[in-house]
Amino acid sequence: MTVTGAVLTRRSHRHQLFASAGASLLRFAHSKTARKQPASSPSPPKPPNPPRKPESFSLHGTTWEDPYSWMSKLNDKVAMRHMDMYMEQEEKYTEAVMSDSEKLQSKLMSEMAARLSYDLSTAPLRWGPWLYYRRVEEGKQYPVLCRRLVSLNEEFISNKSPSAGFDFTSGRRIEQKLVDYNQEAERFGGYAYEELSEVSPNHQFFAYTMYDKDNDFFKLSVRNLNSGSLCSKPQADRVSNLAWAMEGKALLYVVTNQHKRPFRIYCSTIGSTDEDVLLREEYDDNVYINLRHTKDFQFVAVTTFSPTSSKVFLINAADPLSGLTLIWECEEQAHCIVEHHQGFLYLFTDASRDGQPVDHHYLLRSPLNTSGKRIWENVLFHGENSVIEDVDFSDKYLALIIREGRDFRICSVALPLPAGKVKF
Repeated sequence: MTVTGAVLTRRSHRHQLFASAGASLLRFAHSKTARKQPASSPSPPKPPNPPRKPESFSLHGTTWEDPYSWMSKLNDKVAMRHMDMYMEQEEKYTEAVMSDSEKLQSKLMSEMAARLSYDLSTAPLRWGPWLYYRRVEEGKQYPVLCRRLVSLNEEFISNKSPSAGFDFTSGRRIEQKLVDYNQEAERFGGYAYEELSEVSPNHQFFAYTMYDKDNDFFKLSVRNLNSGSLCSKPQADRVSNLAWAMEGKALLYVVTNQHKRPFRIYCSTIGSTDEDVLLREEYDDNVYINLRHTKDFQFVAVTTFSPTSSKVFLINAADPLSGLTLIWECEEQAHCIVEHHQGFLYLFTDASRDGQPVDHHYLLRSPLNTSGKRIWENVLFHGENSVIEDVDFSDKYLALIIREGRDFRICSVALPLPAGKVKF
């Protein structure tokens, strides 16, 4: 987090310039008359004044002092509480300073919106039988999430072809509006900011989180894509992660506590009136929870991490209430991503190897069904000057982003991976 200063410079031109002779007479007249003192104006609002705690840093032979470095210490709970307080003061100060320019702000926003091109549309994302995309409607501030059936619009050009979302040749409507973020802005006090969004695997529901500015948290909503209405549940506050299970019939989500620490996982059955089920809770203030589904939607991977440990659990997406199974752990904070492909689990991590820290990621593999202690094997071998920056799985290929010095390249490896190590 950073503190930004709000500076307002007021410039007032109170007199017009006349011809030089007239200007001289005007100055003369002013010199002969007593000037009236302006009425005293209310004192301007005072900006927040966070404490300065100088700390020295050195890099590449250069040393500098940062008096506000304490603001970046996310693991310092006291510092973060103070940071939240000063951020709130900063927002109030900005609103106070800018209060006399609300009309101008509205005018500028309208002018900027008028200069935008309203045939803008994101590139369509094909998933299953649908093309998903976002587009801007004329005169609106926020986009609309839409989709079209691939079979009705195989050669997608833009949201205006066919015009207005209709195929006039066959008379069938081919565009479906899913979420109008202008309406979401009305729900959340004129401001629409979405952090998370996931379409269910059966394409029937859309889960998303919107920022509630008044309460300073993200609120979870689920929308029925067939009717367009919001589902009665789940509608949770302070949601930081979500993942679909049971082929779209259940939603898993993580909530944070008052200090924004993700610490609980819930499971909600869509359409059910039952209470959402608590799957896991971390009581240690140093432990954080994260979750994501595998790309085949067969599992939900749960990661818990702290400064001294990292653990990865699996939840069977077909039966999310069956519990969490520990599949990997290490005694440090590490980045971990788990994928599943044809009976194998893949772990992409930067954890220490053989007790030695590493400055890059690597890929491990382990059979899904194993007896006894789970064994992970390194499946990719690269040269001394090459490191794996990222990986992505599809049905048939593993995509890799590889860095060699300052150069990056993308390559692919056929799946399933052969036995032993793959060299690149």
